[in-house]
Amino acid sequence: MQSSKTVAIVDPVSTGAHLAPEFARRGWRTVAVLSSGKIPDAYIKGFRPGDFTDVITHTGDTEQTLARLAALQPQFVLAGAEHGVELADLLAESLALPGNGTALSACRRDKFAMVERIRAAGLPAAASLITQDAAAIADWAEQGGHWPIVVKPVASAGSDGVAFCSTPAEAERAFTAILGTTNQLGGFNDQVMAQERLIGDQYFVNTVSRAGRHYVAEIWKDVRVPVGDNQVYDREELQPGQGEIQAAIVAYVERVLDALGIAHGPAHTEIMLTARGPILIESGARLQGAVTPAPHAAATGTSQVALTVDACTDPDTFDQLPGTTYQLQRQLRVVSLISPHEGALADGPALAELNTLPTLSATVRSLAPGTPVRRTVDLFSSPDHLYLLDADLAAVERDYARIRELEHGGLYTAAATVTAAGA
Repeated sequence: MQSSKTVAIVDPVSTGAHLAPEFARRGWRTVAVLSSGKIPDAYIKGFRPGDFTDVITHTGDTEQTLARLAALQPQFVLAGAEHGVELADLLAESLALPGNGTALSACRRDKFAMVERIRAAGLPAAASLITQDAAAIADWAEQGGHWPIVVKPVASAGSDGVAFCSTPAEAERAFTAILGTTNQLGGFNDQVMAQERLIGDQYFVNTVSRAGRHYVAEIWKDVRVPVGDNQVYDREELQPGQGEIQAAIVAYVERVLDALGIAHGPAHTEIMLTARGPILIESGARLQGAVTPAPHAAATGTSQVALTVDACTDPDTFDQLPGTTYQLQRQLRVVSLISPHEGALADGPALAELNTLPTLSATVRSLAPGTPVRRTVDLFSSPDHLYLLDADLAAVERDYARIRELEHGGLYTAAATVTAAGA
């Protein structure tokens, strides 16, 4: 007989890799379900099979996967990463467990269906198009007066393939770079999405829901900078839980969650605060990706990972949270490194200083000399993400500015230099 305290996690990678240890601390067993036989390359290093009592690989035979999982008697099925959302919906529904159901699964993965769903719910939404024809994008933008536009894959994450276009030629280049390729989540791009470019301040909201009630764990301002045709991650600034802007964002995001049928579990929702109010960029029915939970807990007293586990293991306590706001205990900023070229982290004073910055609390990857880096064009190609944590915002600001100085002062070696050094 299996323990009744069992949870299944579909694709437990990225931030989802932290769920199993958190459940274990509460005395719960975890089962890993892999949505396919191949974890996408961007996530493979984050999979820790030793954290799980069982690992089930879904080969496409749903009945077989259900039979194996049912025998383990899970109480919950959660998505650990974006590419696990639809299978998690299916398994939870089939086993009559709490979940978001399958009726709106496509709207939680397909960005076009997502936008049309919230539009149908009466929420402000961005003008959007999906197509397999590059010329159709230019025609749509011209006729609708939508220039400049954003061209991107229909279902990916981390700014993968996202391009900002002001002319038909730029849109055609972006379309050609996407259609017929495999995205960072391992999916095939058989269509391309175009969308009006939203102008304003970008934010994202991390939530956890139970039985249709939502708790806002964090509100972040998301600052990006242009690199060629791309907008790359620069920094994320944790905001206080209360304020006029926060209230407007939360009210909109909660309506988005309801429209998308996100009633259970974590969600990560990106919006643009425009002149006409908050407008959805996209929402994922899963944890925010590439997160190290400890600094989040130090800043607010908890984390989205811990709250997700709370909703499953201690529902009475969790149910007291919706309707309340979190309080900042310390200032937190996540800084994405931006490499101008392919190469490696240089063994020298710049890297040594980076590793000893006073407010540096954690990193996502490795700041070891010789670590390979790529030219940064999206979240996946950032060399690392640095957590700056301190009671004093001025100290965080100083270290952020110093990081950017170090990046221009010897932090990276170019690929040719690396090759020559190893010759």
